[in-house]
Amino acid sequence: MDTSLANAALRQPIVDGTNYSLWKVKIRYYIKSIDEQAWQRVINGWTPPKRVDEDGDSLIKSESDWTTDEVQVSNYNSKALNVIFFSVDMSMFSLIMNCTSAKDAWEILQKHCEGSESVRRTKLRMLASKFENLRKEETETITDYDRRLREIEN
Repeated sequence: MDTSLANAALRQPIVDGTNYSLWKVKIRYYIKSIDEQAWQRVINGWTPPKRVDEDGDSLIKSESDWTTDEVQVSNYNSKALNVIFFSVDMSMFSLIMNCTSAKDAWEILQKHCEGSESVRRTKLRMLASKFENLRKEETETITDYDRRLREIEN
């Protein structure tokens, strides 16, 4: 394969707040292409391993005390978080820069760009209405009509 084509295929998309819906689809598969377990950290989250001290209190383990499995799960989270950090512009990065969990960063970006659940329901109702009122224009080609349909679908 041509290396320029390979590099273009592996270039991660950048979100600036205006292209979130496209970015979300692309970045999901970008993370999955790196490691499926990294994507699982976005879905399921990650917290630092803990231990219980002699008083029964739960404390975060020192990294030097982590098991091999704990290090591996942390590594998956770090891979996903790294991809997310480097795929947002500076204004979006300021929203997530203190996140230690890929899931937390993902959810902050989603809420910021898509809004709350009620906002998403309103947007969905608007799209449903747009779909119901969609008609092919006399001068419109099938390709153009199909493009408009797919924009609503996406």
